[in-house]
Amino acid sequence: MIRLPKEIAHMIKTIEDAGYEAYAVGGCVRDSILGIPPEDWDLTSNASRETLEALFPDAAIVNKKLGVMRITEGEVKADIAAYRIDGEYEDYRRPETVAFTEKIDEDLRRRDFTMNAIAVSPGRGVVDPFLGRADIEGKLIRGIGDPRLRFEEDALRILRGIRFAAQLDFEIDGETLRAMKEKAKLLKYISMERIREEFTKTITASYGGKGLGLFLETGVLVYILGEDCINHIGVAAREKLGLLAEKIDQAEKEPNLRLALFYLCFEKDCALAAIDRLGYSNERKILLRNAVGLTDELDGIREKKSLKRLISRVGLEIYRYLTEVSKQQCRVYRLDETALLDRIQLFDSIQENGEAIFIEDLAVDGNDLIQIGIKEGVAIGKALNHMLATVHQCPEKNKKDQLLKIAERIKI
Repeated sequence: MIRLPKEIAHMIKTIEDAGYEAYAVGGCVRDSILGIPPEDWDLTSNASRETLEALFPDAAIVNKKLGVMRITEGEVKADIAAYRIDGEYEDYRRPETVAFTEKIDEDLRRRDFTMNAIAVSPGRGVVDPFLGRADIEGKLIRGIGDPRLRFEEDALRILRGIRFAAQLDFEIDGETLRAMKEKAKLLKYISMERIREEFTKTITASYGGKGLGLFLETGVLVYILGEDCINHIGVAAREKLGLLAEKIDQAEKEPNLRLALFYLCFEKDCALAAIDRLGYSNERKILLRNAVGLTDELDGIREKKSLKRLISRVGLEIYRYLTEVSKQQCRVYRLDETALLDRIQLFDSIQENGEAIFIEDLAVDGNDLIQIGIKEGVAIGKALNHMLATVHQCPEKNKKDQLLKIAERIKI
């Protein structure tokens, strides 16, 4: 028997004691079978919303149209909805209408994959009409009924199936995989936000390489990169992608690092356009654009002056991020780490010696320059930048008297 937390079991018993059916259902049941602690709990019942409100007076309405309520017991929360049958899907994402039913089997039939169509009640046992538990044991992702219809109903299920494969290390059933390829074009109707979310979860999963390989195999990559980028991908980029699919699982699962590895497979302009397309947060977009734009420059640095100039231009946070990206490249592709380690040693030496990197590190400031007659405004900035370039080259000149002599010459 699948074990449920006592709070979930009590919620179900409360409904059953009132004369109705109730089950835990969906991903929480799947994860429980796999021994994975569920992140969320979903329940379903043939009790009406009015009945559930009476049984759980503190429940909150989550989705009025679908009758979804959130109930809480102790520290445990669960979303509960009535058994339902979905109507026509006119936008390839959500049903236009829903009809409520008294039969749990009919509710399970509308779901995406067999592994997500298992219901369990401590008192009533397990309901598994599509043999989802056998598919879980066989590590198989299989669409319910005709998978083409499931993907026509909700095209996001294609990306969800790939994500599940990457998270669980499952294989996709042959017919379901063929349906994914056939219906991938329907992803054009899915919002960029949902595509970005599924893509990020997939590439950062424990078996992200499997997910990346499925992106390539099913043809969904165009909806992640955009047609312009896809049309300009050459043989070299495809080879890099194929190699990354084999190796990316060796990288840290941190999103900004794995995403950088992905976009570094492409020519610069293509990668930048693809990053902008998915609408990442400003913080993530800045990091990824810098990874694409500066990794080659950073890799070419061999001496302190160039390193200080780059850091002064992009800041310490970006530099440290680029260094982590370089570490992941070395780990994933088994590259020679000599240049990376030398650059780290250069940076450590700069810090240990207290060498100036930023204008704020100079031994003079704008007030000092005003006192010797340099006018406020653009002239101050030019003078400070000139002095910074000088001490990047000759750190020993970062002394007030020497810098003021340089400033006097600039003033003249």
